[in-house]
Amino acid sequence: MTEPQAKVLADARLESALALYPPEASPAYLAFLDWLEAEADELIDEWVLRLSRLSPSYTKRPTSELYLTVNEAFRANQEVLLTGKLDRIKAFINYITEMRLHSGFPLSDVQGAFELFRLIVVDRLLEPDLAHLLPACLKPMNQCLAFTIHRFSDRFQQMAERRIRSHAQGLERTVRIQIAELAESEQRYKTLVNEIDDGYFIVQGERVAFANDAFCRMHGLEPASLSGRPFSDFVTPDFRPQVMKALRNAFAERSQGGQMEYTRSGCQPVDAPTEMKYKVVELGQVPVTIGICRDISGRVAMENRLRENERMAYVGQVAASLSHEIRNPLSTCTLNMMILQEKLQLDGFDRRRLEMTVHELTRLDGILHQLLDMARPMSIVPAPVNLAQLARECVDLLTDRVKDAGVEVRQRHPPDLPLVEADMGKIEQALLNLMLNALESLTRGGRVTIWTREVRSLGGRWVELGVHDNGEGVAPQVQEHLFTPFYTKKSRGTGLGLSIVQRIIEGHGGSVAVKGRHGIGVAFILRLPCRP
Repeated sequence: MTEPQAKVLADARLESALALYPPEASPAYLAFLDWLEAEADELIDEWVLRLSRLSPSYTKRPTSELYLTVNEAFRANQEVLLTGKLDRIKAFINYITEMRLHSGFPLSDVQGAFELFRLIVVDRLLEPDLAHLLPACLKPMNQCLAFTIHRFSDRFQQMAERRIRSHAQGLERTVRIQIAELAESEQRYKTLVNEIDDGYFIVQGERVAFANDAFCRMHGLEPASLSGRPFSDFVTPDFRPQVMKALRNAFAERSQGGQMEYTRSGCQPVDAPTEMKYKVVELGQVPVTIGICRDISGRVAMENRLRENERMAYVGQVAASLSHEIRNPLSTCTLNMMILQEKLQLDGFDRRRLEMTVHELTRLDGILHQLLDMARPMSIVPAPVNLAQLARECVDLLTDRVKDAGVEVRQRHPPDLPLVEADMGKIEQALLNLMLNALESLTRGGRVTIWTREVRSLGGRWVELGVHDNGEGVAPQVQEHLFTPFYTKKSRGTGLGLSIVQRIIEGHGGSVAVKGRHGIGVAFILRLPCRP
């Protein structure tokens, strides 16, 4: 059976099934038709509103277009229900099928759009004062909708099949044309695999002739913007001379291979360490350099952590020894000085000398305490913690310090902040450390802002706790060393405070970030995972 014959039989089957009217229309049905005409504008408005929320396909369409199509659909349905004639609904189905197929609408979306007519009308007729009309109109509406959806589905399928056949024929012609062209390129690229995680590339005349998707992702580029660019563009300036020299030497000597490490461009410095293996080969009678580059930032970071752990282990051993040898005599000296401070009736600068001695002894004890904190294994006793409440309590603890410094403290906390599972004492220690740093960096009239909020990142939920001061900030060359143990720009600092903050937060499975530039202040942002 041909397609036109099948279509005629399908239309005949649907139209014969559409028996809308009994020999004499009932008064209730006629009342329904009168109500349908009287409420037409409101029903069309409701149809457009629901249609705009039906699916992403309809949400993207202009409201004016939706009003145009809905108005015609409504009037076509109304004509079928009023006269039983199908000409208008057929014409509309042909029009909307072509329109939606061209726009790439799924079949189910348009079927759902037709279904809205019945849903909206039935919803209205369920109201108590209209419910008596529903029995008379329900069967005709169902028959009308069945005809519309069946005919639309048939038309949609027929047109889609024609388009697919036409597209397939076009593809066949294109394939036949391109087969000859692909035969030559196949030889050139058969050694490259595009579905691997490492970056593969071909360099010809120091320019990139080909690179796979992984290479593009590693350098933050689209494939279309990469071909033909100098390979040196993908190497940071510090390593560019030695990388290009190695590639030139390999090409001149037709080298069998080489390997080197460098940092690549197009990504953050922490992600830039790269390992490259390369060799010169013949591809289509043309010598080229092919290579593979691999992201080794994880390995480099792990090696750095190992070195740092070894260094901190040594610091821990030294700190433990110092604690036993120094802390007891230091505590004795401090206690005796405090007793003498109370008993001796010293005046003037002599009293000031004694106060300075007690203060410095106390400071030395604090330094030892920080060293021991770095040396001891991190012990965390988790419990549900509200970071907003904790922040308020820390501000209260520093009320006197804030007044003496002459600065303003602002707080921003949402009312429904999720809890975190954390060691309250450890988090309090970290937050107080950051707040004291902020106070020390400000002059009178400065401002500290403390906030909490929920954020979603990396597929998880986090609570963010931030401390910002509007002081001088930190220079970029200083910012990258802020969390390095013993690194400090303060004349009386130990350089351990921020290291301890980072250790505490990372021990909770969180992270610490620094934002700001020199001259505009600095913000320390702590993130802890939300409690499950």
